[in-house]
Amino acid sequence: MPSLHYHMERLSELLQREIGLVISQELRDPRVPALVTVTSIKLAQDTRNATVYVSIYGDQQTKDTAVAALNGAAPFIQKLVSSRVTVKHFPRLYFKIDNSIERGQHINELLKEIQNDLE
Repeated sequence: MPSLHYHMERLSELLQREIGLVISQELRDPRVPALVTVTSIKLAQDTRNATVYVSIYGDQQTKDTAVAALNGAAPFIQKLVSSRVTVKHFPRLYFKIDNSIERGQHINELLKEIQNDLE
């Protein structure tokens, strides 16, 4: 079923963009830093739930506090985004931290150390 896969991919992209806009422009919570990036969205097969992965600049406490605030604001975010994105069942949003950027930076640092040791 390529059309179902295509539909899920397009919906994920649309949700990613709209949720990012709501967080950056309309969410007024001091616990959420100004620099929050929606890195990806994983939709459940029935599209009733969506895990929203976010990248947040700051220490672990800042990230944990921001994710808790985003999960608390999820109904507000869902309401705003659902008015812009028309789907039969708008997914319930669950926010999680995406540490892939930090992991990538750490791997790059390790590779540089190895290269320096070899030289």
